[in-house]
Amino acid sequence: MTLKEFNDLSKKYLAGNTSEEEDRFLSEWQEQQQNDEELPLNKIEEFAMEKRIWKNINKGLNQEKLFTLKRLFIASGIAATLLLAFIYFSPDLNSTKATQLSENKRQGIELTNTSSKKEKVKLEDGTIVELSENSSLIYGKDFNKSKREVYLKGEAFFNVERDVTRPFIVHTGDLTTEVLGTSFKVRHNKKTHKVEVEVASGKVSVYNEKKSTKNKKNGVIITPNQKVVFDEVSENIEQSIVSNPKPLVKEEIVASTLVFTSIPLNKVLSQLSVIYGIDFVINNSKLQECKITADLKDLTMFTQLELICKSIDSSYEQRGSVIFINGEGC
Repeated sequence: MTLKEFNDLSKKYLAGNTSEEEDRFLSEWQEQQQNDEELPLNKIEEFAMEKRIWKNINKGLNQEKLFTLKRLFIASGIAATLLLAFIYFSPDLNSTKATQLSENKRQGIELTNTSSKKEKVKLEDGTIVELSENSSLIYGKDFNKSKREVYLKGEAFFNVERDVTRPFIVHTGDLTTEVLGTSFKVRHNKKTHKVEVEVASGKVSVYNEKKSTKNKKNGVIITPNQKVVFDEVSENIEQSIVSNPKPLVKEEIVASTLVFTSIPLNKVLSQLSVIYGIDFVINNSKLQECKITADLKDLTMFTQLELICKSIDSSYEQRGSVIFINGEGC
């Protein structure tokens, strides 16, 4: 049977349209596969390829149709065989590549946190990864030699050791996060099909892996207290502000600069921008000179904004990573 014929039969089987004879053939084939030797795969390659294959298979499934255990077992075998077929027949993987995958069978490293608390891991380059529960980090044994590249399943906080010659790259589904040296959190929610990236320090480049180009025009650059949400269904990347922005300057500086006595609004917001690294825009010029008297120490940024706006009968709204102040004036 040719690869095309097997693919066609597999699609029929997954759609529930095969005859008894075809079902019997696939059942016998599945038993035979258990005795065959599998092609060794690098964990990273296996994870990436298997993800794409299952994604394509799932598109063709009727969600209302219930699979028996036997059918599901055979379906798993089909996915595995399609994975092997991809390796053998893909024009992008020549014999040299296949040999490399075979040699790297034991070079793929997967770290999984099965505990009920976060676990810290130090990578060879000095990067610290705080892996959340039920999350996994996959990387090659050549990590830190020619490149720094990892695959994340779940959630993790990264404190990346700076290296301007080798960016640190995190693959999460179809989203790629690339940095030189910074700290950030990546969260992948499979139920909502969304990936979130929050930056604590430094700059982070985030882009859609499927649409990436050499200059990554489809991506965004985010800075501390900013985040992006990538929707895997619509493939949209939305830039915004983290739920609780943290001061980016020393605590003693924050305490000494958050007490205002009859200070114009534009100067108050300028001070908050320095502290949090967030842009504020006053929509109405009549608000610029409205005087603010307030003690904003030990309050979250959004609580500070609420108090400021309440004191001058105005309001604020967030658009992306910018906060706009609206009002008639004072």
